Order: sequence, then structure tokens, then C-alpha cells
Amino acid sequence: MPELPARRGPRLAPRFPPWLFLLLPALSFMLLMYGYPFVRSFVQSFLDAAGRFTLANYAKTWDLYLKDLGFTFAVTAFSTLLTAVLAILLAMYLRFRDGPLARLMGGLYRLPIFIPFVVVAQMMNTFLAPHGLFNLALARVGLVNIEKPLQLFNFWGLSFGFIWKMVPFSVLIIHGGFQMIDNSYIEAARSAGARTGTVITRILMPMSRSSILVALVLVYSQVVGTFTLPYMLIGGKIPTTITVDIAHRVNYFRDFGVANTLGVFSYLLVLVTAIYYLRSSVRRVTEEGAGPR
Repeated sequence: MPELPARRGPRLAPRFPPWLFLLLPALSFMLLMYGYPFVRSFVQSFLDAAGRFTLANYAKTWDLYLKDLGFTFAVTAFSTLLTAVLAILLAMYLRFRDGPLARLMGGLYRLPIFIPFVVVAQMMNTFLAPHGLFNLALARVGLVNIEKPLQLFNFWGLSFGFIWKMVPFSVLIIHGGFQMIDNSYIEAARSAGARTGTVITRILMPMSRSSILVALVLVYSQVVGTFTLPYMLIGGKIPTTITVDIAHRVNYFRDFGVANTLGVFSYLLVLVTAIYYLRSSVRRVTEEGAGPR
């Protein structure tokens, strides 16, 4: 007599780990504030005014705003790179010095963090104007003819404004990473004959790589998405940043197709750094998990 198959108990519904519910608020916020706008902009960039599929928006963007796309990337890359160099140097100074001057700088460098971009733009308009404070100071020492002052409402002035605003923010993150490194590592390196430069390049910067990377990604993303400073400093000049172009397409032409296309390009500019940051973070976590146990 053949054996009857054993009766199986009732299937249990798959149980989700409790920690997934802890991620739900953050994940919902990211999808609502970043995922949904990107998908909507991406879809509408391929639609015309009648809702039909078209590539005309990308063709028009490429013809009209290719120079602005390059200008945006150049300003962003240059400002981010110079911000990183200055922030690392200032963070190193604050890490190794403990005198009155270092404490004074440690209190003053944080002030630009709390100044909004609209105020920064007005300050830069006054400071970088053809007869502003900067040109007057250079003319006073004979470096500039005040009748032919430096014209700084361009790439250089915009980069200067971004750097002035973003260096303190970067120093706050990078200096925090430097402060977390125990002094025993530095003392051990110095006892082995390492100089200050070697300590910086072999101890501080490698061990604070994650802090430096976070600062760079945040600075890069904020520069790409800033509208107020380019609009008030450059205005309608050519070239300008794509955030200003988006505002012009919406306010003056009501051309949401091209505006969404420019938004897609801005997302792509930021996506490069986001992917690099995520890959670096995953690689670091993998290396830490594969370490000796």
C-alpha cells in the first residue's frame, strides 16, 4: 500500500524584519521628495504641450543650453575642488593649533554657514561690483585702474561666492572627522620620524576619507541646485547656470518641457557624485566586514 504524503502545516505569511519599519519614514521621505520629482520630470521631458511623446525638448535644450550645461559643470567642479582644498587646509590648522588665533578662527569660520544664499548674493554684488569694495581696494594699492576695473560678475565671481559660502560648511564636517582620530596615531607616526606633511597625507586624510567624501558630495550637490546666487550675480548673462535657465523657461516662456529636460540634466549631474559616494560607502562597509574577526 503506497504511503500517503505527510500533511504539511499551514503556510505562514512571510515576516518582515522589524528594522524595515524603522527605515520606512526615511525611505518614504526620499521617495516623495526626490524619487517622485525625478520620475515626473523625466517623463514630462519627453512630452510636448499636447502630451505626445517627443524628443524636441532635448533637441532644443542641446541647441540652446549646451554652453550653460558646460558652464554649470565647470563652476560646480571648480568650486567643489577649491572648497575641498581650502577646507582641508583650514581643518588641519584647527586640528594641530590650539592658540588664541586658532580659537578665534574656530569661532569665526562658522558664521557664513548661517547666512542664506540671498544675503550672500547681495554681499557679493556689493563686494565684486566694478566699483565695489574689492576693486576699490585693489585700486588703492595700484593693482587695478579703477576706470577699467575687474569684471567679476562671471565664472570667477560666482565661484568665489560659492567657495566663500561652502568652505565653512565643509570645514565643519572635515574637522569633525579629524577630531575623531585619536592622538595616539599621530604621536606614533611622529615618534617614527614622520613629519607633519606625512602625518597629514598618511594618517589624517586616509582615516577621514569618509568625512571628506561626504563634504564633497554635499557641496557639489548644493552648488548644482543653487538658484539665488547665480540669478542675482549673473542674471540674464550668457553663459549662466541651468537653474537660472529653468526659471526663465517657466516664468517667461511657460515651456515646462524644456524646463523638465534641464531638470533631468541637473539630476544627472548630481547622480554621478551620488553613485560614486554609494559605491565608496558599500566598498568601505564590505572591507570592514571582511576584515579579521
